[in-house]
Amino acid sequence: MVKNIKVNLQSKNLMNFSVKILISFFILLFFSCNKDEIEKEEIVNSIELQIENEKFKVENETFVANENCNTIFVSFTYDRGKNEPHFIFELSITKKGVVRKISYTRFGESTKPFDTADFNPKGLISINNFVSDESKKYLNFDFNGEILEVESNIPSLDQPQKRKRIIGKITVNKISITPCTSFISDLNFKTNNLTFSTNYHADSYDPNLKVNPYNFRFYSDNGYRAIIKSKKDLWDLDKGTYTFDHNSLENRVDLEQYIGIFRATQLLWIRPIDWKKFQTSGSYTIKEHVIINGLKVTKGEMILQVYDNGVLLHTINNGAFEVTGLN
Repeated sequence: MVKNIKVNLQSKNLMNFSVKILISFFILLFFSCNKDEIEKEEIVNSIELQIENEKFKVENETFVANENCNTIFVSFTYDRGKNEPHFIFELSITKKGVVRKISYTRFGESTKPFDTADFNPKGLISINNFVSDESKKYLNFDFNGEILEVESNIPSLDQPQKRKRIIGKITVNKISITPCTSFISDLNFKTNNLTFSTNYHADSYDPNLKVNPYNFRFYSDNGYRAIIKSKKDLWDLDKGTYTFDHNSLENRVDLEQYIGIFRATQLLWIRPIDWKKFQTSGSYTIKEHVIINGLKVTKGEMILQVYDNGVLLHTINNGAFEVTGLN
């Protein structure tokens, strides 16, 4: 009788032990599933990229996303071993979704990188579903189009360059924000048939020019450039309105359109034959002079009428500019 009791107790203990194991298993399974969900949620940054027919995906710490001075920079190096492609991909875009530059360099294939077109990059690249929320450090957009093989040979500027098709999607939930210690000049306007959004600018002072030695050039992502030509640095002009017409030589604003072929040079060569000049009249107003990050910045507005051989093409009433001084 005692033996039977002992056996029954052993069976009961074994059953209790088995139940405990099952409970522990389900607990571990539950937490394992939760852990998988947490790990999925921790994928905060991702890039899906297709170059021609090759598809790539990078996540989190494998790429850099940084915002500085109104520009967002995204870059990564793809290197998964000798049997995988090895390349660098870089992209810069304004906080308004205007592409500044996209660059792709593949090692072992060619020493020449592929870039967005020097002028009119919007003619080959489109940005869609652009969302940028600085307070949440969130960024999301799609891009689709073509980039060009960079050419450094001047005689080859008029020859079509090789192209690569790129498609991508970028999502960033924790963008790194670097305080801006400089200032980026900008000019923008919008009409019913023309939008001008600066993607880069180039200022110059030439003391050998007797007329308008100061030139402030703004290049738009859709192939236009606006030039503020001035006898003095804009910082040295008094606040007020300056008017000009077709025949005015000093203190004027010109507008030109790029008519050359799509090309990428990284040097932004300017050739007069590549640009169509329009006739302009109107005015610009110096509204204020301020110091920003130690730089002299002039802010103003402009009104512009743009003609092509006497035919009015554009009427600009809402032009705005912010320009750093050259002195």
